Amino acid sequence: MNHDTRFKDKKFEIQERKLKLLEKELDVRMEALQVESEHKCMQFKADLLHKHLQLIKEGVLQEYIDNLPPINH
Repeated sequence: MNHDTRFKDKKFEIQERKLKLLEKELDVRMEALQVESEHKCMQFKADLLHKHLQLIKEGVLQEYIDNLPPINH
């Protein structure tokens, strides 16, 4: 019976370690998604600034740029 108890304890330990690894994996995936989301947002802002600068270089007056409708992101 002692052997059976040790087996169950080991099995339980393995399941606990497996669960902890899955939780860590989930944390890493969530962090990666957050970083990707922030990157896309920063890229969007950089693209807008680039387009703004391009309009200025083309001679579009700042007041016309300011009156452009907002871009929903």
